[in-house]
Amino acid sequence: MENKIKKCIDKLKELNCDGFVISNPTNITYLTNFREIEGYLLITRDGRLFCFTNFLYQEEAKKNKSWQVISSSGIDIFEKLAKLAKSLGLKKVGFEAKHLTYLEYKEFKSNFDRVFIEFLKTIDFIETIRSIKSSKEISFIKDSINITEEAFEFILEIYRENMTEMDLFIEVERFLKLKANNIAFSPIVANKDNSFYPHHIPNGNFLNKDFFLVDIGAKFNNYCADITRVFLRKKMSNFVKKIFDIVKKAQELSIKKIKEGVKIKEVDLAARNYIQDKGFGKFFGHNLGHGLGLSVHELPSVGPTNEEILKENMVITIEPAIYLNNRFGIRLEDVVLVKNKGAEILSRRKHIYFL
Repeated sequence: MENKIKKCIDKLKELNCDGFVISNPTNITYLTNFREIEGYLLITRDGRLFCFTNFLYQEEAKKNKSWQVISSSGIDIFEKLAKLAKSLGLKKVGFEAKHLTYLEYKEFKSNFDRVFIEFLKTIDFIETIRSIKSSKEISFIKDSINITEEAFEFILEIYRENMTEMDLFIEVERFLKLKANNIAFSPIVANKDNSFYPHHIPNGNFLNKDFFLVDIGAKFNNYCADITRVFLRKKMSNFVKKIFDIVKKAQELSIKKIKEGVKIKEVDLAARNYIQDKGFGKFFGHNLGHGLGLSVHELPSVGPTNEEILKENMVITIEPAIYLNNRFGIRLEDVVLVKNKGAEILSRRKHIYFL
């Protein structure tokens, strides 16, 4: 039995559940290695998998030998799933509370009630399992990082003086898709004037200031990268360099904190408190980082209130920043693997590219 399925079954036993309905397509992909589809996956405590999907996906799904495919269309999918659960002798079935719409929940609940099966809410059931990466997953993430870093070098090759944010956005997205077949998220290209917007949408502004930010990630073999770098056109002013150095030092302090067993909030606060001490705390408003894997944002959340501890083989981003309204922003983002006694930085520590 595959380790991911075994972990899921162990978790079901902890919750005293006989089965679990998975509705999040990414979580279905995680457990089955099958592409994201519309439908539901029922997993039982003895490790059997049942895929409920529609005509669009049924034939392709049947190629996956890890599950039994049950074709359904429209609202009858809920009745079919409940009747199967009853025939299997299931008494308690969990569901993903974050991923069911209200309408879906009502249909599931009414159908399970008819066959006297409890429908139990869970939060982050699969996501918690996903937060610890296998060696294969780590390898895929490294591949995505390598492609992403190739894209930064590609930017150096194609940059020209009359280029706009949108021009560069189109080119770098095309590069990532050709190299990795997919992108983790829509590339962020922000000229200095727009760099204080954390998730700026590229537009027709020329990349003609002293620097611009690029935040990109390839998605290779379904696994994501997420890295932010500064591209410098001319020497930094003293003030920009001051902000850059503060952000860089904050990142270094937080990475030094990383190892298995450390509270996640301590990693965030190492960076946040340093930025605060330098007088720029109010200009760093988001979490220090996030988990990275099949999704670009997943568990754990690396924030100042997270009391959970880091575990070996978590993969997280570390991205301190300072955003000065209507002036500029500096964000440096690297990908880090949590190890037993420290951190392994998976991305290259090349934070500035000189044009």
